Amino acid sequence: MSVNPHISVSVIIATHNRAARLRQTLEALLEQKTPDSLGWEVVVVDNGSTDDTLEVFRTMAMRAPGRLRYVSEPRLGKSRALNAGLKAARGAVVALTDDDVSPADDWVAASAIVLDKWDAHGAGGRILPRWEAEPPKWLRESRRLLDALGLMDFDGSAKLPIAAGGHPQVWGGNMVYRRSALLALGGFDVALGPVGSRRYSEEDVDIVRRMLEAGRPIVYDPDLVVFHRIPRARVTRAYFWRVMWDKGEGQALAGDDPPSLPTLAGVPRWRFRHLARLFGSSLFSVICRRAGAFGEVLDCAMAAGTTWGQMKRARRERQEGGGGEHPQPAHAVRAR
Repeated sequence: MSVNPHISVSVIIATHNRAARLRQTLEALLEQKTPDSLGWEVVVVDNGSTDDTLEVFRTMAMRAPGRLRYVSEPRLGKSRALNAGLKAARGAVVALTDDDVSPADDWVAASAIVLDKWDAHGAGGRILPRWEAEPPKWLRESRRLLDALGLMDFDGSAKLPIAAGGHPQVWGGNMVYRRSALLALGGFDVALGPVGSRRYSEEDVDIVRRMLEAGRPIVYDPDLVVFHRIPRARVTRAYFWRVMWDKGEGQALAGDDPPSLPTLAGVPRWRFRHLARLFGSSLFSVICRRAGAFGEVLDCAMAAGTTWGQMKRARRERQEGGGGEHPQPAHAVRAR
C-alpha cells in the first residue's frame, strides 16, 4: 500500500484502553478504497492508555508504512485527545471517528470530497449498528436509546442541512470538518466529552453548535457511512442507566445555574424537589408496569447524576476558593 506524501485528509481517532477494539478500527481503515491521487493519514491519539494500545498501533503501522501516526496525550479527556490530534494533523480536512467504529470502505474517499461538494465547513453521515448480540425489542423500538448509542440513519438518499439541537445531527463516530474551521473555534471544549471510563459526552454536539453560531454551515450526507460495533454489555438496561447518570453528571460539571438560586450543598434546591418527584413517579410506573416506565427510570438516573455532578462541582469550587473557569453548558440530551 503506497502512501501519497501530500496529505489532504487526516483521520483522527482518540483511544483509551481499548486496544482490541482499536485494532478492528485500524483494520477497517487500512482496507479503504481510495484513489492513488488522494493523500491521507490516520492519527491515533493515545489518551493515557495502560493496556497494549501502543503495541497494537506498532503492529498495524507495519502493515502500511507511513500511513499511521501515533500521538500521546496523557491528560485524560477525549476532547484533549482530539485537540492533540488536530494539532498533529497535516490534512486540510479532518475526518473523526471512534475506536469502536468500522468505517465503510469508501469513507475516507467520501470524506475527501464531501465539504467541497456541499460548500460546507462540516459534515456527518450515517452511523449504523453492528450488533455483537441481538438487541432486545425494547431497545430496537426506542429512538431515544438508539440515539444514546450514537446511531444515526436519518435518510438514505438526501443531503440535509444540520441545525443545532435538531435531527439529523453530527455525532462523534462520523464527523468531517475543515481543520482550519475547528482551529478557529479553539478546538473541542475540554470541559466536555468522555474522561477515562466516565461516559460524559456532548463535545461533538457542542462543536456543531459553535460552528453554526459562527456562520459555518454543516450538512448531513448519507454517503458518509460508518458502522458502530455495539458489544453485548451495551444492550442491557443497567448500561443505559449508567449512561444517563454519567450524562447528567457530565452536564452538571460543565454547566452553571444562575447564581441567585437558593442552594443546598451547592445544588439548587429545586433540583432536589425535581429528583424526588421523578423518583416517586418512576417507582410507581415500575410497580404498576406502566408503558414507558423505563424511560422514566432513565429520566430519574439523569436527574440524580445531575444533582451529584453539581455537588461535586460545588465541592471543587470551594476547594479552589471559588475560582476557575465555568465552561458553557452542553445543550443536547445524549450520552454514549
